[in-house]
Amino acid sequence: MGQYEEIEPKPLPRWVTIPLGLLFTPFTLLCVVGSAIILLSPNVPPTIITVSLGSLFLAGSLWVFYLSLRLLFVNPKNKSKFISPIGLKVIALVFAVIPIISIIIGTFWEKPIVHSIMTIAYIGIVFRLWGISTHRGQNA
Repeated sequence: MGQYEEIEPKPLPRWVTIPLGLLFTPFTLLCVVGSAIILLSPNVPPTIITVSLGSLFLAGSLWVFYLSLRLLFVNPKNKSKFISPIGLKVIALVFAVIPIISIIIGTFWEKPIVHSIMTIAYIGIVFRLWGISTHRGQNA
């Protein structure tokens, strides 16, 4: 049985994963945006093949984007394989900035009821992520 067990490779050090994450994250975000544009393009008639291919491209690019974010926020030597408490707080701050930017840009006032509901959801996400990061920080 011992000869069939998988041998895990040594994880890459942080000084390698962080620059790789910084290199791959903008490129993969561009791929996500491009895949979403292909899926939602008004010039292409929505047939089953275009929607399924667009969804496949979007799912694949979202998966690769998630992997590139893991290079930035997950310590490879950590056994939990979750996003670190600092990473959760950064993501929470991104969700906190979204309603503020919509007010500054002026899109909030186009549909104030919808954007108010979305703001409440964003604030709930911020509090939940911040609480999870505090809990993980205490247990670490």
